[in-house]
Amino acid sequence: MGIESISSFSSNHISGAKPYSLLPNGDKVAVNRTDSRHYGKTNEAKSPDEVAGTFADALKKAFEQVNDQQVEADELTQKIVFDPNSVELHEVMIAAEKARISLTFAKTMSDGFIRAYRELSQLR
Repeated sequence: MGIESISSFSSNHISGAKPYSLLPNGDKVAVNRTDSRHYGKTNEAKSPDEVAGTFADALKKAFEQVNDQQVEADELTQKIVFDPNSVELHEVMIAAEKARISLTFAKTMSDGFIRAYRELSQLR
């Protein structure tokens, strides 16, 4: 840093001139929406219920997905018993394992919810 830059720096700060803006606006850049997957205008704030829904709705949807996986695994199992050439064995095994894992996870989560509810109800 040369003597000239130090003197101009100190004169700006002594006279009260601000070398940089302190406003948090920053630079505004226009962004064009070029793909249909991009979000449109998102100026309006949405309530948390609109975004996530209620806890009961989320839980119901999760249990429905677990049920759908169970039904799919059962259908593939029946299909391989009655018409073995219509479905591959690995597809049946994958569907059955997905259904087993999702059911185990759902049971673990519901046990956790019940345990948490009991602990919260005992605090009263």
